[in-house]
Amino acid sequence: MNPLNEIMSTEEASKLWGVHQDHVKRLCREGKVVCRKFGKTYILNKSQPKPGKKRAVV
Repeated sequence: MNPLNEIMSTEEASKLWGVHQDHVKRLCREGKVVCRKFGKTYILNKSQPKPGKKRAVV
């Protein structure tokens, strides 16, 4: 398994989640999503759900 298949850029996340890329960067800065910063670039984990989406309580 290629580990690069498990990560995405802020641009990919914005398209996947239907939000602006600047909003994704803000979520990263605020620690509301799983991500790492390399230089000026944020890399996010693809397996996380869309932020702000409520999860069903069972």
